[in-house]
Amino acid sequence: MCLEQSLYTIFECMLLFTIHEHRTDTLSGYLTPAQQALFGTLPTDFLQDVDITPPSSPLTQDSDQSTLPSYNPRNTNHLRLLQRSIRRHDGPLFVSTVQTINQLLRALKYPPLPSDVFAPAAPNMLMEAIKNWPQSEIPNKVLMRIIDETYQRSVGPHALKLNRYEAFSSEVYGELMPSFTSDIIAATGLHKDSLFMDLGCGVGNVLVQASLETCCRSYGIEVMPTPAEVGREQLRQMKKRCRMWGLSMGEVELEEGDMLTSMRVTELLPQADVVLVNNKVFQQSRQYAIFYLW
Repeated sequence: MCLEQSLYTIFECMLLFTIHEHRTDTLSGYLTPAQQALFGTLPTDFLQDVDITPPSSPLTQDSDQSTLPSYNPRNTNHLRLLQRSIRRHDGPLFVSTVQTINQLLRALKYPPLPSDVFAPAAPNMLMEAIKNWPQSEIPNKVLMRIIDETYQRSVGPHALKLNRYEAFSSEVYGELMPSFTSDIIAATGLHKDSLFMDLGCGVGNVLVQASLETCCRSYGIEVMPTPAEVGREQLRQMKKRCRMWGLSMGEVELEEGDMLTSMRVTELLPQADVVLVNNKVFQQSRQYAIFYLW
């Protein structure tokens, strides 16, 4: 499922931004329309087992056809064929289709070397596409896919351990949904030069998302050992995912400890632009101490 959804995200992500007051331009995501045509078309519930040939429209005139893999309108629609293999539980078809898709992606990432040994090598076409994205404006589909991939690998396997806490105590563990985190980021105006702090950061979900979404600097502290450990793993996994998707994120600092005694908290609070304290079940004495720190 993860492989399938990541492939669809690479294929379909588009980025909208406004250049002038009355004009909105569309930039392609990782693939141009001509490159998308190499893979076929996105599958739908209505066409999952029929019409698996790619669109027969020619490549766009402004595309550099010399840098694209060979294209034939009669080639297999690889995206729909991939879905067919999954729906029919056809392992050999799945493997062969993924291998073909990987070959197409490699051709875009690693074009053939020029015949002239002194000529510069052609660039990675996927990385070149990312360079055109406005700073700190990641397409939402890509953002949510990276967050989901990271969560599945770092937090999901520890779900049972994270649920072991005393009910209605200051150690209750909870998470904010990514969509709500994006609302917080937008409402507070976080940007690449901001310092964001999360006191009681749990597994660090909000921290890594804020630093990925805005490239801001983030700091979080968590007193419970298990969430703190998972948070460190989530940060490592997020950095790995960013490299895989060709993106960068702001600096994230995680501390395991008590926010009320941490010297780092005392040092950074005066510099912070936004401080998050998700304190619904904090004890009254702890809430008073937080307000005092603030």
